Amino acid sequence: MKAGYSVCAALLLLAGPAQATTSFQSHAFAASSALRSGGAFTGPPVAHSLGAHAPIPCGMPPACSMLQLSAYKPLPQPENSATAALENTLPEPARTALQSLTQTVGGVLQGLPALPFALPLHNGFVVFFGGGVGLYVALKLLLAYRRRRAFKGAVQAGKQLILSLADRLQIRRKQLVFQNAYGTTIYDKWEREKTAFMQREMLTHLSEQGYEAYFERATPTLLAYLDQVAFDTPPAPEQKLSNPDVYSPDMDPFDYERYCARLLRQMGWEAIATSECGDQGADVVASRGNTRIILQCKLYTKAVGNDAVQQVSAARQHYGARFAAVVSNAPYTIPAQQLAKTNKVFLLHHDELQRFVRRVEKSPTFRLR
Repeated sequence: MKAGYSVCAALLLLAGPAQATTSFQSHAFAASSALRSGGAFTGPPVAHSLGAHAPIPCGMPPACSMLQLSAYKPLPQPENSATAALENTLPEPARTALQSLTQTVGGVLQGLPALPFALPLHNGFVVFFGGGVGLYVALKLLLAYRRRRAFKGAVQAGKQLILSLADRLQIRRKQLVFQNAYGTTIYDKWEREKTAFMQREMLTHLSEQGYEAYFERATPTLLAYLDQVAFDTPPAPEQKLSNPDVYSPDMDPFDYERYCARLLRQMGWEAIATSECGDQGADVVASRGNTRIILQCKLYTKAVGNDAVQQVSAARQHYGARFAAVVSNAPYTIPAQQLAKTNKVFLLHHDELQRFVRRVEKSPTFRLR
């Protein structure tokens, strides 16, 4: 029987980890010595029905003495500094998972049935065991996160390529998708075109971006997006509101011609914009009495060049007009000014048009019939 006590005491010593405190080891040696000498050992406080400091008599049955020993609780151990340092280096999601797993493992171990001897499963062991499992789980989560982020990057890069070629893809879709004689829409050529596009253009683009490994996985998503872009009808360009009765630098060029004709009509001239009946180099043809004026109207954001002067000069001969002028909201280049002087063409701003007409009316050759 005493041999059994000695074995229990020895197991207490062997079960303690290297981090056990000196106090715990001294209690274990005292218990072993007392059992060998037939005496009694008063251990640290225990929580059972025999009392807070119940001795372990030498003559007690083995079951009772083992119950006493199993009730022994080791002193709280200081936190392992290496484990704490490891936890601090982990990212926040991994550290949270590690702490949660540590608590779970600790709860499971504490819920195990009591052994016939004290097994000091202190915090260092639990953190070490839980930390290993937690680190494995954290690494798996980190790898999954990186793969998911790389996949999203591959899809985004593919969509950018499709958008950059949207106009060409829409043209090819119109060329390759058609209806047969029976009214059935045929997509065969378009499907082959999509496959060739993905193999040649998309795979090359993703490889250059470092996403070649995700090409097959991203292909269904990119094919669906390709169809969406290719079959999308681009919105019609927004029509600018233009009023031929009010000048605006953003007005329609044809409305600018009508605006110049309106200025002449306000002066009593018969003026029409030739965009309604043909051009021949003249944008506005105005007549009053025995005099005819030809206008070339240019709504520009840059200086007007020689072309306008040449056109209105030719139109003057075509219409048999006495005067020719270029009217614009913009300035004129020096070559245009030189050519206009040679061909007797007036270069005007539209605000000068009515004053120009008054000068024409005061000329000696002007007569009202």
